[in-house]
Amino acid sequence: MHHSIELAELYVRLGNVSVLQGVNIEAKPCEFISVVGANGAGKTTLLKVVNGILKPSQGRITVLGYNLSHYKNLNFLRKEIGVVPQKSNSNRFPICVEEAVLMGRYGKIGLMRRPKEPDWDKAYEAMKAVGISQFSKKLVPELSGGEQQKVALARAIAQEPLILLLDEPTTYLDQESRSEIMEIIHTIHHQRELTTLLVSHDDQLVEQYSDKIYLLKEGKGYLIK
Repeated sequence: MHHSIELAELYVRLGNVSVLQGVNIEAKPCEFISVVGANGAGKTTLLKVVNGILKPSQGRITVLGYNLSHYKNLNFLRKEIGVVPQKSNSNRFPICVEEAVLMGRYGKIGLMRRPKEPDWDKAYEAMKAVGISQFSKKLVPELSGGEQQKVALARAIAQEPLILLLDEPTTYLDQESRSEIMEIIHTIHHQRELTTLLVSHDDQLVEQYSDKIYLLKEGKGYLIK
């Protein structure tokens, strides 16, 4: 069985800065992997490499059995990867929750195609899974920070991905909301049999949910759990 994600001897330079230096990380199918480290340790850079947005200066990235260096266009692969950013962009636009979540379907159906009833069904199913069905008609900017992050999570899972990438999804939330979001993420991970890669600066928060934890420090990666 292919590892869902495998990073081997990964080096990444941004300008004159060497961000990642020989990092090795692997996530087998259905594993929940967390990568922790201080701000500036390269956690977001690592996610961008996995998603094919950044190319490494050296090393091998294999996602769902595909060696990313062999492909110029990775759109086919990104359809299988759901991404939850550190802070949702949906709060910048006056769209309602159901429309924001439905945006997750466009990766599957194409930007120029109209969503059909099954796509709306997937959007409502995702809203129910994260507990925001009651907000479906509300504008996203009217929601709290925790609620907006649930919208971002629902949009990602409406895509029906095989892999879920999460970039510090609890950073701007209070303690109660952080714990709630992590519980929802963990439940969805198991229910949908996802391979999940989460980055965080809070190793204590993710410890109870993770199958493995890697520490990024000074460009190096260390398995600590």
